[in-house]
Amino acid sequence: IVVLGELGGSDEYSIVEQLQQGGGKISGKPVVAWVTGTCAKWFNSAEVQFGHAGAKSGAADESAEAKNAALAAAGATVP
Repeated sequence: IVVLGELGGSDEYSIVEQLQQGGGKISGKPVVAWVTGTCAKWFNSAEVQFGHAGAKSGAADESAEAKNAALAAAGATVP
C-alpha cells in the first residue's frame, strides 16, 4: 500500500492507528508512506501555498516531519 499525505490536519494518524493494530501492516500488506511539505518550514506561509487547499501545519503534530515520524514508528516504510 502506498500512501501520500500532506501537512496540516490529522487524517494520517488514522493510518498510524491501523498500522499499530496490524503489527506494522494494513490488511496484512506493507505500507510505504510519505507526507509532503517537509520543506514548508523554510518558506513564509503567507507567501507559499502547500497542498490543494493551501494546507497549513497549525500544531507540531500536523507537520510533515511529525507525521512521517509517526508513520515510521508504526511500521510504515518512510523514505
